Amino acid sequence: MDYDGWNRTLAEHFFAIREAATPVYLSVDDALLTDLLTSQTKGAVALPAAADDFRAAIRSVVYGRGPFDGIASRARQWRRNGAVDTPPFIAVLASTVLAAARMNRSEGTMVGRFSYYGPLRELLGLYEGSGMPDGYDVIVPTLWDHLKWWLTEHERGRRGLPSAIPHPTQVNIGWSMSQAVLVGSDRVQVGLFLSAIGAQPGDSVPEAELLARFQEWVRLNRPSPRIQRALASTELRPILASILQQELTHYDGLPRNAAGLPCVPLSLTTDAGGFPYGIAARIPSHLRLKSLSLNGDVIRVPSGAEWLPLTPPDQKVTPGSTLELAADAATLILPARDLYVLQANDLVGKWTSVNTAEIGVPHRVLVKNSSAAQAEAVMLACGSDAVRRPRRVQVPPGWTLFSGYIPTRSATVPGVVGPLAPLHQQLARLSGGLRIDDGRQTFLLGYAPDLVLPATPDDHARTVTINGVPLPPVSPASTDTITIRLADRVHSAGEHQIKVGNRKLTFTLVERYRENVALPLLALPPRSDKLATIPSRIQNTASPSARGPWLPPGHLSGSFFGSYQRDPLPSMSLLRLGGSIYALGGNRLAAQLVPEAPAWIATMDHVPHAIDIEPLLDALPFQALWLLQVTSSRNARVRRAPVVQTGTYGAPSGSWKFLSQADWRRLTSGNITTAAVDCAQDWTDYTSGK
Repeated sequence: MDYDGWNRTLAEHFFAIREAATPVYLSVDDALLTDLLTSQTKGAVALPAAADDFRAAIRSVVYGRGPFDGIASRARQWRRNGAVDTPPFIAVLASTVLAAARMNRSEGTMVGRFSYYGPLRELLGLYEGSGMPDGYDVIVPTLWDHLKWWLTEHERGRRGLPSAIPHPTQVNIGWSMSQAVLVGSDRVQVGLFLSAIGAQPGDSVPEAELLARFQEWVRLNRPSPRIQRALASTELRPILASILQQELTHYDGLPRNAAGLPCVPLSLTTDAGGFPYGIAARIPSHLRLKSLSLNGDVIRVPSGAEWLPLTPPDQKVTPGSTLELAADAATLILPARDLYVLQANDLVGKWTSVNTAEIGVPHRVLVKNSSAAQAEAVMLACGSDAVRRPRRVQVPPGWTLFSGYIPTRSATVPGVVGPLAPLHQQLARLSGGLRIDDGRQTFLLGYAPDLVLPATPDDHARTVTINGVPLPPVSPASTDTITIRLADRVHSAGEHQIKVGNRKLTFTLVERYRENVALPLLALPPRSDKLATIPSRIQNTASPSARGPWLPPGHLSGSFFGSYQRDPLPSMSLLRLGGSIYALGGNRLAAQLVPEAPAWIATMDHVPHAIDIEPLLDALPFQALWLLQVTSSRNARVRRAPVVQTGTYGAPSGSWKFLSQADWRRLTSGNITTAAVDCAQDWTDYTSGK
């Protein structure tokens, strides 16, 4: 292929339109070049042939005394002309990343010789001289800046987000090295790590702490050799730390693959801890999957499902192996483990593997024989003395099964057996509360979340501040977790900041809806019929039996989007917002109602809510007979207005404005659906003036 062919092929491979705006790594190595050339030529291509073809294409545009001047001129012209078509510099940037990928080439070593400009000059054919080529320090960073502009400003994230970052100690080559540390497939591993430590969107964690936790996570899991080499390299570790920080910045609560598709974690399932083994997908609450397509079969995901048992593929599921299933809307991943912590799962009807043990909950533990003795010692250290080895359960050769593990405290346990300690490697986190927005840390005033601090024997005192005010030193009497009730300490609406050491947590408290503004019903978690409601501060016509107490913080699982009422919402007084709402009276009187929702609702995306219409009707100078809601030019719905006792509500939550008789005719002459069949004749009589 010529240069333009390679440039277009690389751009299509890395910067295709994707599911989510996530960082994209221009990670190029010799194996990828071979795959790309094979796909273009429709035939087998040897590894050296692909590298030679790419090298010849790059040398056709990078050469001479000012080797990068030509591509810099093309880049400026492309941007001045409106960035039409593919950026012309993708292949040149890819060559700088390929040089970084070739730095560590010594066989049988984890580190290798740290040299960048040598491989770069060989690739570009710049044999005269040594060190940094002329113009590299100015033009190449500028090309990375052009790529950043194209992805963020011109394409607005639909082709991914830039991930190239400079580094304080490697100012010129840091951009390219940041792309060679991880390949796109490694993003899944980083996402699984962030999920395992309990990271939340918007979290702030120092780079050094992230890197230390990631190194411990790598000991437990089996990531790619590339990740292990980066951790073992003194030069690459700081860049890896910056990449982890960048991934945390863009983390939305879901691990994602190189194409931006979400990766749903699979759990190992078993009846008693032994054969046969199966799989189940844990569906995150904010991933609204309707179906999965596996092996040509379309599997419907029930609305609100937390767990979805799946039929294993043709190969048998065995502990210790990795399983990755490609679905249309997601990738399903079962990571390899040397230890599985199993917890009884009523929704699946089996034991399922979990990330870490939980205090006070019975578990079964399946562990490699080489770590069985260490696992038994850890379970004893975590307060469980009734552990035994079931004899009648068939487990795979080389594995040991324990039952009866009920931890009562946590402990500091590194390595493979770490998940046996509750909250192993978990960050300080917010838990419970009445959360009203699934994507953000937004809670109702008076029902703030709790702050959970994973306690360890090495952490005898923690520095915790709430909105800059330090709390007294928190020193656990044992290795149990520490829970601080923020609802007892934070009493005002607005954003609040918690600092635990160097870690920052923020959440927002908003004032509750008053009784004349209520939210629609939301499906409760499965297997639960417990309901709660918002206590009323303003009297209305709804039945007093519909007013129940709040549930305590943390009682409801999932997000809190509104009132859970024992009785249906009063159909005559509550109207779901959407479109325009009109009150119609006698003598062709009409007024448009303009309700005012709380200001904090405007900051949220797609939060449906309903209003209590009676306070607005009470303020009208005429009696409303009908309520008309127009949601589009072809869709209007009418129903009887509730009977309102004047002077009941005081100042309404909103406003209204009179309409002319011409507006009245326009509103009542369209195709309108009545709320009930028995109202149809009354509506006809009303519009005809009877």
